[in-house]
Amino acid sequence: MRDLYEVFNDLNLEEEKDLEVMNDLEKQKWKKKLRKEIKKPVKTGRKVAVSAGCLGIAAGLFLLLADSEVLAVAKQAVEETYRSIAVWVGGTPEENDYVQEVYGKATANGREITIVDMIVDEDLLQISYQDRDLNIENFLQGGYVSRNPAEETKDNSKYFLDAELLVDGKPAGSGEVRMISLSSETNAIDGNFCIYTGDFGVDMSKVKEAELILRQSFVEAEEEWNFSLDLEKRNLKDTTRTQDLSQSFDIEDGRSVEIYRYAENEGARKLYVKVTRPENWDPDKFYSGYLQFRGVTDQKQKVIFEQAAGDIYLLNRNINSNTKSITITPEVIPTGEVGEAVPEEGIPIGESFTIQVNN
Repeated sequence: MRDLYEVFNDLNLEEEKDLEVMNDLEKQKWKKKLRKEIKKPVKTGRKVAVSAGCLGIAAGLFLLLADSEVLAVAKQAVEETYRSIAVWVGGTPEENDYVQEVYGKATANGREITIVDMIVDEDLLQISYQDRDLNIENFLQGGYVSRNPAEETKDNSKYFLDAELLVDGKPAGSGEVRMISLSSETNAIDGNFCIYTGDFGVDMSKVKEAELILRQSFVEAEEEWNFSLDLEKRNLKDTTRTQDLSQSFDIEDGRSVEIYRYAENEGARKLYVKVTRPENWDPDKFYSGYLQFRGVTDQKQKVIFEQAAGDIYLLNRNINSNTKSITITPEVIPTGEVGEAVPEEGIPIGESFTIQVNN
């Protein structure tokens, strides 16, 4: 995948004139963004819609094309280069007032990470990002993937990340990147991760600026990726509906599970789960598998709540708007040997229970 400078360099302006013309709302949005970014100095990790070279080209395009045409070119270039959080959060409408664009870049440890955009509510940030390895042409050439299943590949643990959120310089939330997908055709990982602020008591609806720090999880590195986040778009706290729950279960490896809340808004359906462990509990000795919550809606749609960050387990798919309830079964997915396929269904650890949705 190319950066935006390359995209604009290769534009055929005659062909681009045939692009669909933006409506007035889109036009004003992108016009304001481009002009704002052209005027301010570029800072690593700050909110930038396009690269410095791209900004110069965009300025020139304003002289060659109508406003709506150049804005359509810019918007298409951005959307083709990065994946929005809307890709990961099913049901996000194309027109909305809550997806916060960031496009902040930072380079460290031979990799360029871009925070694309995010959805934020009271205690959860859902963030889309791109992680580009500048030292390789693609993950196949770099030896991280292979077309031969029997061929050994390089350790990819350097791409796993820990995330820390700071507000007024103080810790406000945490999360991690543990699921990645490497392609043989590119050197970039497109993915998403979540940050939970509940453990720090921070209400994100009251926050306008924050700092995000990403660090390698399992490989020591002196450098880290730093980003400044401006929270200008609508926070989803005011449209969040909550339901208190009281469900408790025990896992045979000694852990206890308490499900204490369900919450939903435009960007997420969240199950709140507190897991406690006995004193001196050693995961290397006792851990029996990871926890998930399998569900079936009253419309017979199968769903799963999977851990996102902290206490929050997120519904893994969009559900029908006429759905009224989900019956949930808590289960543990057993750990197996390296290379073994993960079973689709786990071992139930308690009785099923039902939550109400779309209320």
